[in-house]
Amino acid sequence: MVSLSSALLNLFFLLTLLATVTSILYRLNLLLLVSLILSLYALTLLARLYKNYTSALRIGLPILFIPFDPFGVPWLFIYSYFGPLLAPFRCCRFLTFTWHWEDGDRWHKELGESFVLVGVGRNYVHTSDEVAIEWVLGRRKEFPKPRAYEGLDLFGKNVNTVNGQEWTRHRKLTAPCFNERVSSFVWSEAVRQSAAMLTTWITSPRHQVTTMVDDTRIIALHVLYAAGFGTSHDFAGGKRVAAPGHELSHRDALLTVLENILSAIFLSAAGGIVERWKGLLGKRLRNVLLAIKEFKMYTDEAIAAERAILASGYGEAKHNLMSTLIRTSDQAKADGIHSAVRLSDGEIKGNIFIFNLAGHDTTANTLGYAFALLACHAEVQDWVVEEIDSVFGEGETSYEVAFPRLKRVLAVMYETLRLYGPVSTIPRAALPNTPLLLRNPAASSTREILIPQNTDLALKILAMHTSPTHFTNPTSWDPKRWIASSPASLAPLKLLEEKLLEEKLLEEKLLEEKLLEQKAFLPWSTGPRVCPGMKMSQVEFVGVLATVLRSVRVAPAMKGETTEEAKRRLLGTVRDSNADTPALKISHPEKICLAVKKR
Repeated sequence: MVSLSSALLNLFFLLTLLATVTSILYRLNLLLLVSLILSLYALTLLARLYKNYTSALRIGLPILFIPFDPFGVPWLFIYSYFGPLLAPFRCCRFLTFTWHWEDGDRWHKELGESFVLVGVGRNYVHTSDEVAIEWVLGRRKEFPKPRAYEGLDLFGKNVNTVNGQEWTRHRKLTAPCFNERVSSFVWSEAVRQSAAMLTTWITSPRHQVTTMVDDTRIIALHVLYAAGFGTSHDFAGGKRVAAPGHELSHRDALLTVLENILSAIFLSAAGGIVERWKGLLGKRLRNVLLAIKEFKMYTDEAIAAERAILASGYGEAKHNLMSTLIRTSDQAKADGIHSAVRLSDGEIKGNIFIFNLAGHDTTANTLGYAFALLACHAEVQDWVVEEIDSVFGEGETSYEVAFPRLKRVLAVMYETLRLYGPVSTIPRAALPNTPLLLRNPAASSTREILIPQNTDLALKILAMHTSPTHFTNPTSWDPKRWIASSPASLAPLKLLEEKLLEEKLLEEKLLEEKLLEQKAFLPWSTGPRVCPGMKMSQVEFVGVLATVLRSVRVAPAMKGETTEEAKRRLLGTVRDSNADTPALKISHPEKICLAVKKR
């Protein structure tokens, strides 16, 4: 007879064996289930890839395969950890966020002006063909802005993010904001700010400036702040005091959002969830969240104040963007136009914000690049100063007189934007089976293709700007290429009468110079959706550069090296730029040190 202890021991072993077998079977089943799910997912991806490939074949352009959707969550996760390791591989090169800037025209030389990236998400037609780019930008209905732009609706819909009839309404009501009165106001503020900046430069230790890039950002911010809200700040002044009921000043709130735009988009998209759990966020993200809240409050208060001023009859003389926007929108309602034609307060806030976003880093960075490049090209600086002295020779500095004559200064802006434009690629969606016109170099003609469903476009602006098809010595920075006739400097004359005659002849020739119009040059886009602030950015750039070069010369600061070595070092810092933010910028602005000398 089996003892009770032996029976219990046998039962224990039996149960242990049963548990082990069950665990093994469970794990096998679980492994089988996971394998099945992964296999189905892989088959789904392969099916998508095959479908996209057959679709791309119908386009008739060279094809490259990419393993991930560049805007999909899996790749964004992988890129955040392994981006630098994967970048050298050809198939992953086109998934990085900076290849458009870093590679320029490289891939178009190999594959042609237009090619298709085929992946498991969407297909992307990349083109540097000026015919195709102008075709797309000239047809806003067939090639709308993709949904990714909606992330910029931080404070409300705006003229930059909407499409269709909604864009028509926004464009009609925002267009009056950009007029000659605003341009004159921008010019005066740019001259005032840059004159104050000059004072800090001239009095800097050893006349060396290490804050040039930050200084140009401050100028751009102050000019936009004045143009947008009608309030001026001193260049060298400290931070503005927060208004009653606020934790941040208006300026600090705006600057924080602009400097952290990607984080702001993420936090805004998360909505109230982030607000409830903000205690778990890091200090920087909490500051961005606070800045979003503060900017909304300030803008609401400013809109209410502007309406009160306009209602009192004293607001007509104000030229800032917000007063013009409110007056235009409210006037449409007063004239009996259907309410859909006017803008809501949310849309007014959205447009004011987008004006500041689109005009801040873009103009600031262009000024930063221009000063650094001029410091390395003394002959170009001589050429520009020659024009500035001629225009300002009689002491006339008004916008109406000076700006139209400063063609060489504007040429510096054009050439800087050609090589260092803030946006290297313009994305566009496409309606299914929309025709796209392409250049046919072999036959000196054009041909038409159809853009199939699930296909977006990437308009390669930088690649077009640096293509030898359009520009001689395309990678060389040469502002003189933009002037139709550039008279050679006249030889020095000894007699006073001859000197006066020389200056008179020079002034007449400068007045005869014309700025060339280049077809394959689109830093402000083109067509119906051309940047509405184009003239405003030109006026600000010319005002700042002319004011500075009227008084000083800039050169690379020497660090125990020859002049040529200093130039190469500075140009290397300029070239070390990145495009992983909305606008191209110098990666290490703290390395730029300029020597400033009074003229």
